[in-house]
Amino acid sequence: MPYCKQCGSLVQDGQTNCPQCGRATSASVAGVGPMPGLNRTELNSVGAMALAGYGWRVLGYVIDSIILAVVISLPLRVLDVNVYASAGVVAILTFAYGALTLTYMPGQTFGMKVARVRCVGAGTNTTIKSAQAIKRTALFCLLGLIGNLYHFTKYVHPTVHQSAIESRHQLMSLILVLPLYLDLLWPLWDKRNQTLSDKFADTVVVRPPS
Repeated sequence: MPYCKQCGSLVQDGQTNCPQCGRATSASVAGVGPMPGLNRTELNSVGAMALAGYGWRVLGYVIDSIILAVVISLPLRVLDVNVYASAGVVAILTFAYGALTLTYMPGQTFGMKVARVRCVGAGTNTTIKSAQAIKRTALFCLLGLIGNLYHFTKYVHPTVHQSAIESRHQLMSLILVLPLYLDLLWPLWDKRNQTLSDKFADTVVVRPPS
């Protein structure tokens, strides 16, 4: 179903005005188009499809995470790369993976393709632009980098003083990774199922009827 461009409220099919703000909505309703087997020239609009459920989004994310772990994280661990250098390499290569796949498989990563979900422009349901793919991926990678930069060594048999120091380290680590968790969990209470990265790039994730 479409959404009002002015206030974001859900608009039922056939309604010509938003029930919340009264804005005319008939011009914003796009025609239904096929998905996901489209190329870039055909995919001008994916239509007013339903927003993807959180479970489908998590499935796509898990598949992408496994791909990146096997291709990037595992080799870095085998090579015993410094944790800070490793965090930087993971962020850069994850950014390249996300930005390129979202741009050239338009709106999908490999994980999203398996889950049959697609990232489209919010309010228009049209193919995302390369700038949107870059913004969406960049924010996610930045949050991930911040969360992975803080490392500390745990004591095997800590004294009371060492336990207090370790607790402060754990608290700082949690504070730094919290923005990433918020980004991933935000769709659970957002009316448009958007992550913070989606909001930054003005995108939503949709899925065709089964």
